[in-house]
Amino acid sequence: MESESTQATVLPEQSQPTEPPKWSWRRYIIKSLIQVTIIFSLYVLSIGPFFWQWYASFNSMSSPFFASFYMPLLLACDLCPPLSDGVNWYISLWIG
Repeated sequence: MESESTQATVLPEQSQPTEPPKWSWRRYIIKSLIQVTIIFSLYVLSIGPFFWQWYASFNSMSSPFFASFYMPLLLACDLCPPLSDGVNWYISLWIG
């Protein structure tokens, strides 16, 4: 009287392909703001290693590329004294 157990085998659930997240303006704006913030931060932080090239370029001792590239940062520092203080402190870390 051996009875075979007739238990149903447990199969893993069929994995359905997941739908990509739906596009939304909110997600797009947040991602864009994060990207702009990162790029702006890298732009401001890049003045440290390139300070002497900028200085030479600004004083007409070399190509005007660095002078024109960092002109928006120079103008922003003129308009916002706390930014100017922070940038000057950061540059002093690189040249001091």
